[in-house]
Amino acid sequence: MSPDQPARPVVLFVAVPAPLGGSNRSLATLLEEIGPRVVRMLAAPMQGEFGALVRERGLAEETIDLPWKPRFPNRMHRIWAALRLARWSLRHRTRIDAIHANATRALSLSVLPALVTRAPVTVWVHDPVGSPWGRRLGPILRWLLQRPRFAAVSRTAASVAVENGLCTWDEVTIVPNPIDPADVVAERSDGDGPLVVGYLSAGRHRKGFDLLPDIIEGCRGLDLQWRLFTKRLDSDYATPVWQQLDAIQGVDLVMRGPDSDVRRIYEQCDIVLVASRDESFSRITAEAMLNGIPVVASDLEPIRQLLDTDGQAGLLFPPGDTGLAAARIKQLAESAELRMSCGAEGRRKAEAFTPDVIVRQLLTMYEVEESARP
Repeated sequence: MSPDQPARPVVLFVAVPAPLGGSNRSLATLLEEIGPRVVRMLAAPMQGEFGALVRERGLAEETIDLPWKPRFPNRMHRIWAALRLARWSLRHRTRIDAIHANATRALSLSVLPALVTRAPVTVWVHDPVGSPWGRRLGPILRWLLQRPRFAAVSRTAASVAVENGLCTWDEVTIVPNPIDPADVVAERSDGDGPLVVGYLSAGRHRKGFDLLPDIIEGCRGLDLQWRLFTKRLDSDYATPVWQQLDAIQGVDLVMRGPDSDVRRIYEQCDIVLVASRDESFSRITAEAMLNGIPVVASDLEPIRQLLDTDGQAGLLFPPGDTGLAAARIKQLAESAELRMSCGAEGRRKAEAFTPDVIVRQLLTMYEVEESARP
């Protein structure tokens, strides 16, 4: 950098363990897009897929590996990680211009660095539901921090921040998850054979995994292939559902498992099913939209805002209503015109998730000028 160029601002990004498909996938996209404009300091547990992606793509100029080890109780994780981050912040207190807490779980880790550095904190809220712990701690965190800013990926996530006493409605800005087309958009072509309905969500209750057997049975007789791109979990909840799926006869059902490169998944899908009981954003819905794939999804506020505002990009059903979910899939399966119109509308709406648009919004909240780009 030449002497007449301004130094790049330094932003400390704080994250805690999360599936790469969730809030940490959005953080990775943000770090990649924002890179040329700021110096990225990342404090996060660096094990697993997220840490590997950060190292592979060079998404941070410096990393602080937070000690989040499974052999300690969760409370010990937080205390140990917070103390390590506070110690690092003391050494670098004059360098930090802004702090980004990725989801409210990262906010508690950001308090000591904020007090030490006096840097403004922006919290990017991804939570789909509140918690008793959050409601108790929220007002305390608000009191400790100076002028915290709150961004939320949807109104549902914003309501969590408000209910937890972190902010008021007029203090939160809706900033959706960024979706990078280079990471998710597949080269799709019309293939021979049955239409493929893809399920990409985790095998958990909040994702509606237990609804799958009844939805599949409700579509019996349609020329469909079902592909489940989800991990086979062994638990009191998931195991009986897998047993029901294994017992289904006379239906084209393929267990594919997850793939870290979601492009390989979307290139196989003609319809995507999202049966969740709660969501803060629904990244799978947004990724399918970018690919021009029609979605059949639970009628949750964040998903409704993605699919059904000023034009239809998919079909909704009441959460848990397996009969209507099957009927919606039948509608799409029997109408190529409807599939094409929903896909085209999805691509149009997906322009709102462009990473550069999201980065500009967050830079403003950090109080980092766009002119700081070298």
